[in-house]
Order: sequence, then structure tokens, then C-alpha cells
Amino acid sequence: MNRIQRAIVLLAVQAALVLSIAGKYLYQREVCPRVWVPTAQYEPNMPLRGRYLALQLAVDACGLPWDDSRRTNNFAYPGFHAPGSRDWTVRPTVRDGKLVPVLASATDRPEETQQLTLWGNRPCNRAVLSRSIDYFIPDTAKAPFPLHKGEELWVEVTVPPAGPPRPIQLALSTNGVFTPLKLD
Repeated sequence: MNRIQRAIVLLAVQAALVLSIAGKYLYQREVCPRVWVPTAQYEPNMPLRGRYLALQLAVDACGLPWDDSRRTNNFAYPGFHAPGSRDWTVRPTVRDGKLVPVLASATDRPEETQQLTLWGNRPCNRAVLSRSIDYFIPDTAKAPFPLHKGEELWVEVTVPPAGPPRPIQLALSTNGVFTPLKLD
């Protein structure tokens, strides 16, 4: 094989890898459940930043066990947990059109689970999943921030069998009126 033929083979292998990942995501978007989830945008502390929103998904933890073994006072990471916060290891699943945390069992693989944290000062229906998701927006798009009084940010996500939910689109809920955002 000469140099050009090796380059073409390498290019074909790399293209096949990228296309297989894209195909997997497209397949999961069509087959896996999709739900709207309330979310909070935060500014990540990362040295390399792009034009994206880092989002934390809020789910309802009211049905999870509230024993004192779940209470944390994590002094190893100051500021990460408020005193009196609670943690659960959960598997995010979809039930009745909502993202619901189910307590992880011993047979669940680590890539199927996430940490769910309820800070001491938040209502039980606003616990957040530990893995944030990134939503990339074009340079020309106007970000909807800061939110005005009565507005809440929502994200539509695909919930794959393993790994974190994947964002599809954003919407604003303004006093109960739901409006998908056009960030083109």
C-alpha cells in the first residue's frame, strides 16, 4: 500500500467511527423516550468555554426514602452541599411523561446511575441530577438570560438506557405558558 491508499483507509475508518456515533444518537432520539424537564442554567468553572449552557435537570425526589443515612454534611467540598442536604444514587427513567428518579439497585451498572442531590433549602420536587448536560447554542443566537420574574427554563431530553439524558431543545415557561425557544 502506498501513502495515499493508507491515508484513504485511515480516513474511511475515522469517518465510520464518527458516523456510527451519530447514527447511535439519531437512533436513540427516535426510539428512546423524550420528556420535558425543568432545569437551571449555571456558569461552569472550566478553563475552556464554548458557547453553551450548562444545565442541571430538576426532578421530584419526594417519593424517595428520607432516612438520616441520606443526610450529608460534605465538608470535603465546601460549598458543594448545603448542611442538611440529601443524596441518592438513582436511575433516571421516564414514567407518565416525566423524568423520575428510581433508587439504584446493586445490579445497576454505574453508567446507568447518577447522584441526585436535594439541598437543604430546596423543595423536594427540585432535587438536581449530578451530571450536568451541555446545550450548545449558535454564536448568533440571543440567550434568554437573565430570566424574568415568573419565567422558568425547561429542556426536552432523550433518556437513553445508559448515560445522562441528552438535550434536544429549550423552552421558557412564563406563568404557565410554555414556549419553545428558537435559537437558530
